[in-house]
Amino acid sequence: MTALSRERALLLLSLITAAGAAVRFYGVAWGAPYYHFHIDEHFVFAGALAIRADFFEAANSAKFFMYSPLPMYFLIGVLETYERIAHPLNVALKHDGVIFMVLGRSISAALGTATIPLVYLIAERVSGRVSGLLGATLTAAGVLHLRDSHFFSVDISLTFFSILAWLFLMHVADSGRVRAYVYAGLAIGAAIACKYSAAFLLPLTLVAHVMAPGRPARATGWRTWAHWVAKGAIPGVVGGATFLLLDPFVWLEFNKAVAGIGELVTGPMTGEIRAIWGAQFTNIQPRAFWFTNLLWWGLGPAFELWALAGVVWLLWRRDRLALMAAAFPIVYYIVAGRTILPFARYAVPLVPALAVVAGAFSADLLRLPAWRRAGAVATAVVVAVTVLYAAAYMNVFVKPDSRLVASQYLLNRVPPGSRILIEPSHNTPPMGSYLTAPDFNIDYVLWGKDSERNDYYQLFALDTYRYLYDPRPSREEKRQYILQRVARADYIVMDDTFLQFYRHLPASEHGVVKQYYDDLFAGRLGFKLMRSFKVYPRLAGIDIDDDAAELTFRLFDHPRVFVFARETPRG
Repeated sequence: MTALSRERALLLLSLITAAGAAVRFYGVAWGAPYYHFHIDEHFVFAGALAIRADFFEAANSAKFFMYSPLPMYFLIGVLETYERIAHPLNVALKHDGVIFMVLGRSISAALGTATIPLVYLIAERVSGRVSGLLGATLTAAGVLHLRDSHFFSVDISLTFFSILAWLFLMHVADSGRVRAYVYAGLAIGAAIACKYSAAFLLPLTLVAHVMAPGRPARATGWRTWAHWVAKGAIPGVVGGATFLLLDPFVWLEFNKAVAGIGELVTGPMTGEIRAIWGAQFTNIQPRAFWFTNLLWWGLGPAFELWALAGVVWLLWRRDRLALMAAAFPIVYYIVAGRTILPFARYAVPLVPALAVVAGAFSADLLRLPAWRRAGAVATAVVVAVTVLYAAAYMNVFVKPDSRLVASQYLLNRVPPGSRILIEPSHNTPPMGSYLTAPDFNIDYVLWGKDSERNDYYQLFALDTYRYLYDPRPSREEKRQYILQRVARADYIVMDDTFLQFYRHLPASEHGVVKQYYDDLFAGRLGFKLMRSFKVYPRLAGIDIDDDAAELTFRLFDHPRVFVFARETPRG
């Protein structure tokens, strides 16, 4: 097999990175400025505004400790730069709200793009330039990674710094140089300052340290061993110091931080707190779900299966760099897989990690005469299927947002002043001033049992979020509440958020709401489905039906919206 020159490899890497940038930056204004559409994006944007308004008071804002603040700092820096060059932004104005969201999303798109050459450097170190290019290609086309690069949530920044830390840990394992330990620690601290779950990198530092040259022999004196142990602690110490420097809120407001992280992060993830927004995981096996759903839909079956085979291959190779390459996805899965709520975005760091593994596996097979032809065919299939899946998924960002299409449909078909029953969902189509003049500072979701808003339409809520989920009201009280709210409505507008939540909840506790949905769709409540709105990944005129994918994989960017109209007169 002809060797690939460094110059040619860098040229190809530039083209791959440019293609990766194109699919990440395309559509960053999609769905803006309706930041309610992606609830996690909502929290990061709101946190940045709170820090910018008053650094020391920010920790008192709602749900501030859900995420670490480094991505928020990035946005503040970009905002300051933009406003010096252009004009101050007023996020209460629709046009400025769009710019605000585009600036934040561009940070994710840039970090997502920058991850591609990092993958090349790691994979090239493991198995050569061909490995690097294949890994970069799979990262560029990895659907879950390119999808999340469109949103200003923390998972892409977490992934970038985690992969950067992995690159330095590869240097640790290969050379054992002190500066590699320090650089790894800095990257780890930055990763944790993006998202607390980056702490999974700490056990990975131990793997790298054990593999690094210079480990003392058993008979060596205790001073040598003490020096070796101290050296291994460098990434953890530097990482911890970096995190505390970047996130002073955790020690300035320690009690609030502990309470907030417990309530918003560890409690729901471990099952100590059972929130309705995790109901879709009620009847799954969380560990297996990563393989049967998250990676299946997030990577595509060809990429997933090839990468898993690659993990086995690298473990069989057993050399230092191969083991470090396999260690990242294994350690991440062991740590992150403990949650009972395996949301799709939790698999984002695995996209570049498994791309490295898959690229190394392919490159190794291509060097073996007996396996070269089979390896070439399999690699071509994996790359082609992954790229085509990415092209299909981009249809989501090419087509108008289904929620906004539904909003326009309502304007055209539903008279002003009509009574519309909605749910407290972030995916409810914008109506009234929320559609025409959205203010980034206003929460337009109708929270509460009896909430209403007269805004072009008469909007009132069916509280599927708190009241109907609460076990304290009796079944009859819930039934009467639903009947009373439905009796007032001319139209019912909803998306599949709560429909999917309650579908997975037990009938013994939530039978009243489940029956409501059954009756509504069966026409037994006097309403007829006027129209539903949905966008699927699509290629060459063929839709890829991803309704079986984890709910948030669909919910944030291509939910289904339903519009029902009353057929029988209101009583």
